[in-house]
Amino acid sequence: MNRTVAPLVVFVVASIAYVWLGNVVSHVPAHGIDVLARGLTGEWPAFAWILTESCLWPVLVAFGLLAIILAMRAPAWRERAIFSVVTTVVAWQTSDLLKNLFARPRPDYWIVHQETSFSYSSGHAMFAVVVYWLWAWFLVRSELPRAVRFTLAPLAFVWGAGVMWSRLALGAHYVTDVAGGVLLGTALLALAAAVRRALTGRAHPTGP
Repeated sequence: MNRTVAPLVVFVVASIAYVWLGNVVSHVPAHGIDVLARGLTGEWPAFAWILTESCLWPVLVAFGLLAIILAMRAPAWRERAIFSVVTTVVAWQTSDLLKNLFARPRPDYWIVHQETSFSYSSGHAMFAVVVYWLWAWFLVRSELPRAVRFTLAPLAFVWGAGVMWSRLALGAHYVTDVAGGVLLGTALLALAAAVRRALTGRAHPTGP
């Protein structure tokens, strides 16, 4: 399969699943797995808030600045750093727009902090994919020593998964919101990879 077509297929499939799920859950009362998962709310709230904070805008901006510095000082990481920053900014704006389109109310059993934006889809789950899971991929495919790669990459992946869990533990989202965030993050990464491959005419061996 053409190396540009493959990510486009992922983009289309993830996008269709995202829109379908949003339409199914956004205008009806919570039911099914969304109700069953309410029991997760209240688990380790202090730790859950730390994980949640790692995807708030001050931390994301700091990561972006670090990526820019990395791009300036380490040519081997330049393409990956630029890809990450551009994708994160586009994902940020896209998530905010789509939240307003689906307009799903938040759960009413939040703890620690009350969110004011709509619920579907979870921006935190999306950022977990386009920031933490993307960098886990970059690390595992990098030229760093094997011990470094296979220590930092799993940590980044687990941290991203922890961010998703934190949104349920804080009562900030339903399970389907988190699933939607993963689908959106996947779709946007796939689209970004397809665009980069179309522009460069190649697939970077260490990147998407």
